[in-house]
Amino acid sequence: MQNLFIGLTLGQDPHTVGIHKAGKIARLAGINYKILPPAMDDDTKIRTILDENPKYVGLSYRLSADKAIMELEKFLYKLEHYGLFKDKERRFCFAGLFPTLKAIKSIGLDAKYNLTLMGSDKDIEKKTIETIKFLGVDSQEIQNSILQTILIESQPVKFDILDQIAKRVVENDNYLTEEALKKPSDYALEYFPQRMKESSIPLIRTHFGIPDETIIPTIKGIETIAINGAVDEVSLGSSDLSQRFFGNEIAFKEHKNDGGVPYKNKEDLKMLYTATRRGNFPSIKPYAHVYNLKSFVDTCLETGMLVGAHQAVPLFWFSELDGRGPLSLEEAINEHIDTVKYLAGKNIPVEMNDPNQWSSRYVHDTLFVVDYALIASVMYNAGVKDMIFQHQFNKPAETGDYGDLAKMAAAREIIEMIRPAENTSNIYMETRAGIEHFSTDMEVAKYQLARTTLLQMIFNPDVIHLVSYCEADHAATAEDVIESSKIVRRAAKLYKQNIGDLKVLVNNEIVQSRKRHLLEEAKYVLLEIAKLSPNYAKGMTFRDLFKCLSDSKALYMAMETKILSAPGITLEQFSNPDMLTKSNKYGFIDCYENWEDKTPMSEEKRIRKLVL
Repeated sequence: MQNLFIGLTLGQDPHTVGIHKAGKIARLAGINYKILPPAMDDDTKIRTILDENPKYVGLSYRLSADKAIMELEKFLYKLEHYGLFKDKERRFCFAGLFPTLKAIKSIGLDAKYNLTLMGSDKDIEKKTIETIKFLGVDSQEIQNSILQTILIESQPVKFDILDQIAKRVVENDNYLTEEALKKPSDYALEYFPQRMKESSIPLIRTHFGIPDETIIPTIKGIETIAINGAVDEVSLGSSDLSQRFFGNEIAFKEHKNDGGVPYKNKEDLKMLYTATRRGNFPSIKPYAHVYNLKSFVDTCLETGMLVGAHQAVPLFWFSELDGRGPLSLEEAINEHIDTVKYLAGKNIPVEMNDPNQWSSRYVHDTLFVVDYALIASVMYNAGVKDMIFQHQFNKPAETGDYGDLAKMAAAREIIEMIRPAENTSNIYMETRAGIEHFSTDMEVAKYQLARTTLLQMIFNPDVIHLVSYCEADHAATAEDVIESSKIVRRAAKLYKQNIGDLKVLVNNEIVQSRKRHLLEEAKYVLLEIAKLSPNYAKGMTFRDLFKCLSDSKALYMAMETKILSAPGITLEQFSNPDMLTKSNKYGFIDCYENWEDKTPMSEEKRIRKLVL
């Protein structure tokens, strides 16, 4: 039996952040680890466990409790069938949401299979100690060392003034008196940037979709949200079924929905759109889906979807890379670029929602900034008139105030640095919080939502993507969205009242020095990626590099050579098990050669090591 931890999600659940954190703790304990790709089928996962013979196996499922039980029982039965419980030294753990753990205990699965259960507790010290115990770390010295490392990363230096004002946002529930958003002009209902111009605060958009077998609960929820004037744009939380099988009603009968709204045809989209035609008339859009994206754009427009809205398209993700789509990475890059061009031709504002996916895989800050230059290059080359860039704060959770301000400032700057000469595209900033940031204590989470909004407001965003305060615990209901929107709107107002004290935080010398460092490092990486393109010519100006950085072949080769990489990528062809990223006291995330190193690697050294 190997001193090895294998972590995996069940039922192709793509949420791998938790098992990567467990893998990190294993590595600190001197235990090797391997995270299996979410898209890998159960039999292959079982075969991998049999072949690798690990001492520790971590299972995870972060979606609905009923589906979790079904997937867990099925997988445990297979483990039992292959005799993997016979060796009493082998340890098994399951991590999930608290309602799921409660259901597991109620039917005795944990006792039957001697499963260690871990929930979505936000107490970092408690979670770390639980993981250390599961991994059987006996040495008190090693336990303390691991705990100290994790706690330092999870408690970066912060700006106290944000705490002070955030408390005022939520004290005595005063935010509940915020008035509803008003219906904008007819032109704004047709054109998203006009809606921005008519609003005195950032537009508010949110993902919303009630997990159910039908779209009816989501329709009712959208109606309630619209009547209460809570958001300016509803981004449908599309189910995996909808993204994969839209138009194939037989598939909807053969597969169980698990998370999101399961719209199956054009008629469903029309009904969902109609639900928004009241109150402040929010625009509405679904996810871009995982293949045949261009034809789906036409379907959306025929139903009212995307009218007065914008569309988000990834670059690398929602493919085989993260298991969320059936396309190979090469196919996905090409289809996503083609879709951006198609949307540009229809004058639909485009957001390339790529950097936040990298953050979910613990990418270091330099490559986070690099990705903004890549998606900007694609949109510049595609002729997008209105470009929306999403900046996800507090992600990963180890990121601090200083880290967020520095990397977001660098990202905004590099978008302009790479802008082609003569280009007049409009650039809009959208900000949001990471779900991992929020507590399962609802009162604490409300305060956290206020605080992160204040941090985001320092950049004067055009749009705030609302993550409801409850989302660490459960999918947001209409009432949760309405209350969360009021918190955000009150925070935006208090920011304006305290702008003099808050705006200056981005000018902090530590933040500015970090921004300059990230830009220099990112420029080095971008030049290395550009050299992979046949469009590259020696002596090109930085503004000309967009021609190379939007080249699908160069982008694919950057992934293949691991110039672009992150510790959380699980697909074997693109995984980089030796890559190590960690956070320092300011929440700066860098790439290191060894855990003990105090100084991170330069990008020149990291890339040079790839070709040695």
